[in-house]
Amino acid sequence: MPQRAIELVGIALGVGIIATVALGNQLSNDEFWQLAAGQWMLAHHSIMGLDPFSYTEAHTRWVTDEWGSEVALAGLFRAFGNAAYAIYAIVLGALCLCATAAYARTLGARGGRVAVIAVVLATGISGVLAGDRGLDFSLVWVPLELLVLTKARANPRWLWCLPPLCVAWVNTHGSILIGLIVLGVELGWSLVPEHLVTRVGGVRQSLHTGPLAVALLGCVAASCLTPYGPGLLAYDIGVSQNSQIALYISEWNSPNFQSFTDLLVFCVPLAVFVASVRTRRIPVLEGTLGAALFLEALRTQRLVIYLMVVACGLAATLPARPVWSTTARRVAGASFAIIAITIVAAPSVPAGSVSPTLPVQAFNYLEAHPGRIFTEYTWGDYSIARHRATFVDGRTDLFEGKVLTEFFAVTALTTNPDPVLSAYHVSYVVWTPHNGLSIFLDHDPRWRVVDRSRVAWVFARR
Repeated sequence: MPQRAIELVGIALGVGIIATVALGNQLSNDEFWQLAAGQWMLAHHSIMGLDPFSYTEAHTRWVTDEWGSEVALAGLFRAFGNAAYAIYAIVLGALCLCATAAYARTLGARGGRVAVIAVVLATGISGVLAGDRGLDFSLVWVPLELLVLTKARANPRWLWCLPPLCVAWVNTHGSILIGLIVLGVELGWSLVPEHLVTRVGGVRQSLHTGPLAVALLGCVAASCLTPYGPGLLAYDIGVSQNSQIALYISEWNSPNFQSFTDLLVFCVPLAVFVASVRTRRIPVLEGTLGAALFLEALRTQRLVIYLMVVACGLAATLPARPVWSTTARRVAGASFAIIAITIVAAPSVPAGSVSPTLPVQAFNYLEAHPGRIFTEYTWGDYSIARHRATFVDGRTDLFEGKVLTEFFAVTALTTNPDPVLSAYHVSYVVWTPHNGLSIFLDHDPRWRVVDRSRVAWVFARR
């Protein structure tokens, strides 16, 4: 087969893997408030001001730093209904694979290597893409930026593409900070004398220091072109440095390596990095980013998706292997065929299906009972979907401070729940059965159980 055809087969299989995961995904957390926020902005034709979804921070201005991605999801939902969730993930996943394949080709990869890169990357990021968050957009912007920087080493005019990219990036996801850091690393290496770069085994150094410096300034200025002005970029910087937010969001914590997937997404980039080091021809940008992201991903696992994209660039620069034998080609073809059959045979769920771990029955009961609800942290997003105000939900950055402290003090029973619940005029508590708080409330004369299910109990104030 021609190399281009092999690459297209690999990309198609990668998109199929993403589609399989997206079509089998059940809604559980952030999708609910992301959609609700986008729908609110489309209905009001404006960016959000005071928070409309909680009763604890209703007086607080909510900086919706992912407003562009939320509006995109809401627009798709308006056009396609529940199918929008899968369309959102599949389209952004396909764009990510295409941008990464173009980036790999620019670095010299061809044919089977590009196909394998697409399949392995799709396997690693499909679970993240299925979450339908602004994070999905960043998986398009990162490889696009790396592609532009690679092309700009030969023709610096490509750097003109970066400011418009930053405008789109900052208005869809807070990872714009990574984009600015990547450009800063490329600029930093351009300042190093060429003979020193060669001495440490570095290659692909940009020699266009002036244009890179101008591009960095332009990208910082472009990152201020938001409905909030420079405030959105400052807000993203503040969130990235907030220790309380990092404490409560699982993906901001260190990986526990209790699953094969966790091991895979770290071991594959590590193996590629080691192979690149052994060649003693390390691309300076990708090598620096790979080492830094690997160490940071051990501290906060949300960065591992960007590590995988950078690892694709490193894999693309490895020395070409000899032409495969007939047997090797047949094995590769059979492997691709097995992947294709698995994709076709994989089960799916109806579009918009809700995870069975959510308290659907509890909120069905509460439809006829108005009043403030106190519910589990991961159920707050579903509460928004059911049009009930929350104590806290997945927008952790909004609640950081007093509200988060009080919430986790109540859930951990490090304080008496009754004064806190009374202060916020909570009428109902929706909680996991036989959990610490539910056991406490079950023995508290101020509360009584009014609805029971396997997933949740509903406690009503007497």
